[in-house]
Amino acid sequence: MKTLKLNDLLHIRQENELWFANNERSVFVSTKAFGAMQRDLIENIGINRMKTFFFKYGYQLGVEDAQEVAKKDSLNLLEKIQYGPIIHALKGHAKSHITEKEFEVEGNEIKSFRFKGVWENSYEAEQHLKNFGISQGPVCYTLTGYATGYVTGVVGVDVFFKELQCQGQGAPCCVWEGRLVSEWKDEAEEFFSYSKELPILKELEQTNEKLMLEKNNLALVSKTYNEMTNELIKGNNIDSILDILHKQNQYPIVVEDSRQHVLAYKGINLEDLESIRYTFSEIPDKKQCHSKVGIFSFENGTRLMTPIYLLGQVVGNCSFLYQRERTPNYEIDSMILDRLASICSLLFLKEKTEVESMEQVKGHFLEEIISGKYTQQEIMRKADFIQLDLSNHYHIVALTYKFLNTCDEKEFTLHKKTFEMVSAYLREEENINVLIGQRPDTLILLITEKQVPQQNLEKTTRALVSFLKKHIKNALFLAGISSQNSNILEAGVAMEEACSAVRLSSRDEPITLFGDLGMLGILINDQNEQAIKKMIRDYLGVLYENLDKNKLELIETLYHFLDQGGNLDQTAESLALSKSGLRYRLNKITDLLDCDLRDPQRQFQLMMALKALKIVEHERIKKILAE
Repeated sequence: MKTLKLNDLLHIRQENELWFANNERSVFVSTKAFGAMQRDLIENIGINRMKTFFFKYGYQLGVEDAQEVAKKDSLNLLEKIQYGPIIHALKGHAKSHITEKEFEVEGNEIKSFRFKGVWENSYEAEQHLKNFGISQGPVCYTLTGYATGYVTGVVGVDVFFKELQCQGQGAPCCVWEGRLVSEWKDEAEEFFSYSKELPILKELEQTNEKLMLEKNNLALVSKTYNEMTNELIKGNNIDSILDILHKQNQYPIVVEDSRQHVLAYKGINLEDLESIRYTFSEIPDKKQCHSKVGIFSFENGTRLMTPIYLLGQVVGNCSFLYQRERTPNYEIDSMILDRLASICSLLFLKEKTEVESMEQVKGHFLEEIISGKYTQQEIMRKADFIQLDLSNHYHIVALTYKFLNTCDEKEFTLHKKTFEMVSAYLREEENINVLIGQRPDTLILLITEKQVPQQNLEKTTRALVSFLKKHIKNALFLAGISSQNSNILEAGVAMEEACSAVRLSSRDEPITLFGDLGMLGILINDQNEQAIKKMIRDYLGVLYENLDKNKLELIETLYHFLDQGGNLDQTAESLALSKSGLRYRLNKITDLLDCDLRDPQRQFQLMMALKALKIVEHERIKKILAE
């Protein structure tokens, strides 16, 4: 028998051609073989499980050496700790030494423990560089496992050693630090969580169970979706679809539009819904199982909500409500809720298509009425088909709009959007059945007095304009309202009245009644247009000749001056001009007209001419301003 004593800590002997280290049978393994195992483990079980494997391996080596050192009663606790790097080096793992130490014991309790040191020529880092090249993080898992196991075994409390830099990352040497686990907090959790991982077979079993559960969940969701789709194909409404869901899960279900108006509900009454809907609050830190699903809390439960999309826009939302005693299955319920939202999207699309088709029919009907294509009896009969009584008084409203600046949307899209919003507002908010026709940059609305009395029409129109301004930011909306008409065959005349009135509307006063035009409204028609232009020429003189942008600027200044009763302060404010700038323009106008702008008779004549100009030369003015 041959015995080799390297020092007091490591005894190697050969017996019957077998090697023993400190009375434990040992084998010699080349670092190249270790590197091959390292490579195979990473390729087959992944880097994270490989960390666990080598950390546990090193930990066990460290614990075994600690048990040998613990038998030496002649050494104090600090000396036993310091022997760890020596044994580590003797076994060929790395050249190891301590650079910093902080160790305090009070009685049998370790008050502080902090050691730092260096590993040089780590066999583990060496093999990693050969097999994989430079790593993104530390790679000496057996070394950190060994240090952790050795010191834990010696001191009897949990410690953790971590690499601060590693040769495997391209550093000149490995720098390590050891502390009590309680001091590392979350930094040690990564390695200890890896060491608690399930065996691969057990993990595969659990994965298979999860897959089976997921398969069953998907089967249930698919079955539910098919049932809802069948109801949709049959032409049934949203109530029928909600019945299917409510019978299946017994949850209260609510479908709302984008303005939070309830469209359909099951399992809850409106009074209860109204009492809780203002207490909804989002749960931001709740793990959500679907990107579009929001989880909210309310006084007595939880709400699961997802949006309904139509042509890329949110047009409503679907919700499941849960009382406190019910625990939502967020994963499966969110999938079902998402399918419900898809069905609602299809229903909304169907409804939108039907409404648009009807509005197109009604718009075409209005165009034919204005063109005089039908007799009065034919108009009344056709109006019955769309539930509209045209036998009584009515008004025409001309709603013009101008897009103030360019935007990402195409002009056609903006025209279409404006038409849809006007139609939806009057139908849903005001509950009015109107005929809507289209002209370039203008909507023509026929509104009967049975639905909106004359005294309320201006208020209704003003509310419509305010709604449009709120939702379409880059447009100016102006309206003109015709006089009261009783003969539907005169709809064309009423339309001309409304179009004449809207030409006098402005940003400050966006709505003009035809009645506000006074005698001017009666005088202006196709038969006397030339006479009106002569009157304009007589009163405006040089200002009217060879119209251009500069003269239109002076005409606008004069109009506001007269409209404000000659008040300089109010005129300057409405034109966003300084008073000196306003005086300069007024002096220029006075010189061009050669008249006293303060003369009441002259003011009346000029105002009549300016209003007439805005009406009869509307297209010409618009063309000049567009140049």
